Amino acid sequence: MVVWLYLHFPSLQLDTLFKDSDIPLAIVHNKNHQIVQLNTISAQSGIQLGMGLGTAAALCRDLQIHPYNESTENKALIQIAEWLYLTTADIHLLKPNGLLLKVSSMLTLYENLTTYWQAIQSHLAHFSVNYYYATGYSPNAAKLLAQAGVNQITEDKQLINRALAKIPLTKTELPLKTITSLKRVGVQYINDLLKLSLAEIAKRFDIELVTYIGKLSGQLKHPVDFFHPAEQFNYELELMYEIDLVDKLIKPLQKIFSLLEHFLLVRNKQTSEVNITLFLRDLAKQQIKISSAQGEYKAEKWLELTKLTFESITINAPVISIRVAAANLFAFEIDKQDMFVGAKGEITPKALIAKLQAKLGEEQVTGIQLFDDHRPERASQYCRPFTQTDITTDIDRFRPSILLTTPTPLTGKLDIRHGPERIVSGWWDNENIIRDYFIARNNSGQWLWIYRTPQNQWFVHGLFC
Repeated sequence: MVVWLYLHFPSLQLDTLFKDSDIPLAIVHNKNHQIVQLNTISAQSGIQLGMGLGTAAALCRDLQIHPYNESTENKALIQIAEWLYLTTADIHLLKPNGLLLKVSSMLTLYENLTTYWQAIQSHLAHFSVNYYYATGYSPNAAKLLAQAGVNQITEDKQLINRALAKIPLTKTELPLKTITSLKRVGVQYINDLLKLSLAEIAKRFDIELVTYIGKLSGQLKHPVDFFHPAEQFNYELELMYEIDLVDKLIKPLQKIFSLLEHFLLVRNKQTSEVNITLFLRDLAKQQIKISSAQGEYKAEKWLELTKLTFESITINAPVISIRVAAANLFAFEIDKQDMFVGAKGEITPKALIAKLQAKLGEEQVTGIQLFDDHRPERASQYCRPFTQTDITTDIDRFRPSILLTTPTPLTGKLDIRHGPERIVSGWWDNENIIRDYFIARNNSGQWLWIYRTPQNQWFVHGLFC
C-alpha cells in the first residue's frame, strides 16, 4: 500500500514574517475577525485561537494585529516545497498551509521510514516554522491526523487506524449540516463513522459523505498533482514598514537573495542578471539592474554588487515593497586553473568587471571588438565585456596604443622613421578615405602616428606608448 505523509503548518504567516517578534502579536481573519494565529506572548495573556478581536484586545492592550494574508502563506509554502524537493520527489501542495508527500516511492532510497523522516526534519529546520505531521495510507487520513496534531510517523496500519478512531467529526472537513445529522444517530467520532457500511450511508446521506469515507479509508483513489519547481525566480517582499533610505534596503534584500541562492542551488544554476523593482509610495516603481559578467548564485556576491550599485542610486519616495527577478539562468561554469602556473589573484576578470559595472554603471564598462575594416577609426568598436570575437589581423602592421577620436592638425617639426603605408578604403559606403600613414618622432621624444591626405594636409591620428 502507498504511504503518505502530511505536513500541516498552522502559523505559517506568523512564523514567516514575525518569528523574532518580542511583542504580543496575532493574525486576524478579515471575514469573521477571529484570531487564527498568535505567538507565545499573546497566548500567555490568555488569548486563544478562534477568539474574537474585541475579546483579545481586552485581554491584552498592547496586542499588535495583522490581517491574514493567504498569498503570504502560499509563497512560504512553495519555498518549503522547493527546499524539500532536494529530499523527496513527489510533493503535492495543499494551499495555503499543507504539504502532502508520497513516501512509498522514496523508501528504496532511504531504506526505511525513520531515515526518510530524519532527512525531512533536517530540511524543515532550515525554515524555523511550526508544523504538525502524520502518516497514513490515504492522503485524507494523513491530512486529518496531522491537522489534529497527532505527530505520528509509522507504517503500522493498526496504529494509524487507532489514532484516526479518536478524532471527532468536528475536526474533519465535512459540512456542519452533515456532522449534525450524524450526531443525531450517535456518530461523533471517525471510529463510529468507519463502522458503518458505505451502502447503509448511501441510503441515508448524500454522495459527498460516501466519497469522503471512501477516500479516508483508501477505498477510493485520491488524485493528486505533484509539484514541479519553477524555472524562473520572481519574488516580491512586502515591507512591514516604509523605507526611505537606500542603505536600509540591504537587510530585506539579504533575505530575498538567500532565497535566490537556494533557488539556484537546487537547480544547479547561476544567473548573470538580477532585476530589482522598488515599489514607491504614491509614485511609479523604480527598477534597478544588477549584472555579473561571470554569473553568480551566492547571496553574499549579489549583495556585494547591490551595495556598490546603491552608492549611486537615490529613491524619491519611501519604498513599500521590493521585487527581485532573475531570468537568465545557466549551468555552473567551472573555473579551470593550471596548478603549475602558481598563485593567481583572488578575483577573476569577470568578477572584476561585475564590480566595476556595479560601481560605475553598466554602460561605463565596455570591451573592445575588432572589425575587419582597414579604416583605423572603424577597425575597433566598443562592445559588451567578453563578447569579442577573434578577427584575423596583420600582426606586421604598426598600430598606436592610443587612437585619437578626432585627428588633430599636425604642428611642429617631426622626424619620420617609418612609412608610408597607404590606406584606400570605404568606397562602398560613401565614407572613403585616401591616406598615407607614417610613424614619426617629435622634438619631445613622442612617437606619433600621422597621415597625409591627397591635398597634402597632415594630421596626428595616434600615439605610441
